[in-house]
Amino acid sequence: MPNLRQYSRITDTRDLLASLRAIGRPRTVGRVINLSEGGMLVAGGVLKTGEVTGFELHGPGFRYSGVASVAHCTDGATGLKFLCWQGQADRAMRALIATRSSGQTGASNPRQRSHRVRRVAVFVGTGKQPQPRPGGPAAAPPAPDPPES
Repeated sequence: MPNLRQYSRITDTRDLLASLRAIGRPRTVGRVINLSEGGMLVAGGVLKTGEVTGFELHGPGFRYSGVASVAHCTDGATGLKFLCWQGQADRAMRALIATRSSGQTGASNPRQRSHRVRRVAVFVGTGKQPQPRPGGPAAAPPAPDPPES
């Protein structure tokens, strides 16, 4: 069976908790079992599949909130799909996931542990031709127009 997950998941979540606040239900708090850019798996199964809930993700020094839908639910865990984040919390979450996933994959291999992800920015020009610098080499003359037939 092919892997249908769109995002990689991290399991280094021992210090993360999630508070769920579905409308008409009391707030519940559960330990985060795994986390990805698309959702999270939370211990406990008090919600129903398809319900929409507000959530807060708590960790060391941060608290992010948003809205999620319940993708699946069992007696032991609730799978949430993130719908939106408050403010720019999604950027901070991507950074947290990237940081923890690099440490998670390299635990057994020292060469992988030292591997760092490097991001490169690519700037695209406006399409205008550069102007010659004063005192620099002269610009090539423009190409002649093709003859008319």
